[in-house]
Amino acid sequence: MKRVGQQSQKTRPTTVKKTVSFIQDASGEPVSGGDLKQTSAKMVSQVPQLKSNLVALPLHNLLILSGLFHYGITENVESVMLKGFITSLPIQVAYMYILAKNTSRKSKSTNIPLLVTSSMLVSLILAVPLYAAVVLLGAPVYNYTFKTACLALHLSQLVFNPLLVLYSLDFKQFKLLFHQDRLYFTIFGHPILSQILLTLGGCWLGVIPIPLDWDRPWQQWPITLLVGAYIGGILGSVLSLLVNAWFRK
Repeated sequence: MKRVGQQSQKTRPTTVKKTVSFIQDASGEPVSGGDLKQTSAKMVSQVPQLKSNLVALPLHNLLILSGLFHYGITENVESVMLKGFITSLPIQVAYMYILAKNTSRKSKSTNIPLLVTSSMLVSLILAVPLYAAVVLLGAPVYNYTFKTACLALHLSQLVFNPLLVLYSLDFKQFKLLFHQDRLYFTIFGHPILSQILLTLGGCWLGVIPIPLDWDRPWQQWPITLLVGAYIGGILGSVLSLLVNAWFRK
């Protein structure tokens, strides 16, 4: 009887605690909560990283916005937007140089001044298809062409410039970003990518106040879109800092 009892105890199956996960990795295996932070960290590491995420905070956006309203963008939208874009270029150059100096690169022989200058020029060129995209998305054309063009110039510096500096004008490396499984973890965990996404989102949300019948001077096209883009860039960088702080816990 003792032998039979011992054999039954040996052959008795051990109970295994099962965990349910609704998140899967690339191979289809479920990812537990403990491994989620490690997996997301690996995904973010595939994107060029900054030595310090704090340097990516675009606090100069507030300076540019305050300058636009100080010089009367509500009274003369076209001229102030154009002058604001021209005067913001040196600020953007300084910001891009700081980003380039703090970006971890495979090649240490990168000519940073040439990279920043090239990114500025390419961003100006990309303002043309960006203008066409804004028009296709519903921007007014008649009597608003120059205002929309100025908006495209501002957006090109906010969106394309940091992206080109981050990836060193390497479009093939940038395309690898869209081959990752959980893209939102990578974007919102990176200060530049999150900044760019919320810049576009803020600009898109900036359309909302325009049709409201408040008759305010700041409701003119495209002031609210411009404000939404500049504020959205700041919020995007702050959001990435919060996401990274949560992953480190």
